[in-house]
Amino acid sequence: MIELSLSGRGPRRAFVFDEHRFALPCWAAEPGPAVLVSFDRHFDTVPNVNALQPGESLETFTRERLDRRNYDHIPAALQCGVLSSAILIARARPQGSALDARYVHAPTLDVLLEGPDRARAFELLEAAKRVVLDFDLDCFTTPSDADPTTAVPWPLELIREHVLPRGAEGFWELALKRCDVLTFAREPKHTGGLVASGRLFEAAAQVVFVELLGADLP
Repeated sequence: MIELSLSGRGPRRAFVFDEHRFALPCWAAEPGPAVLVSFDRHFDTVPNVNALQPGESLETFTRERLDRRNYDHIPAALQCGVLSSAILIARARPQGSALDARYVHAPTLDVLLEGPDRARAFELLEAAKRVVLDFDLDCFTTPSDADPTTAVPWPLELIREHVLPRGAEGFWELALKRCDVLTFAREPKHTGGLVASGRLFEAAAQVVFVELLGADLP
């Protein structure tokens, strides 16, 4: 895990790692429950089987007792009180994933901002004491038509349209106003391996760190 200090708008702390479930202890890096804003290819909302035990650290719980398929860390964070609710931009639902009143969700940010859940998303952000921003690098990929197990990386322009669609300025202004932590999972197993993941991260970092946050490249 790499921790970065940011000097742009929004979060002052960022954490970059491979396995997405390790976002959970990072979201708790500042005190108090947070509203999550997450960009992912999958809804990581499969209910967690194990609960945090008295005296157990979040790091140990995440490393040893969350699912290694990286799809139950959001319900676990809600159960632990690290998150209060979540705004999820994702397209695929793993088997067993659940979406209830704690979640506002849409396949893309522009769909959310043009749909009936826009008001609910803004209400959550306006009432939030903290916001945490989260990206899974695989949200910038599409399964290949020829081989669904192969991830096709998006070009820079498509990444930019996904994160910064027209009309999203008000959403981002409100989200970043109270955002204190950014997490970024590289998930090389879902993004074509270490080399492909590194190349895709460079393009995504240009949009997220430089264009969205006004910070330096990591």
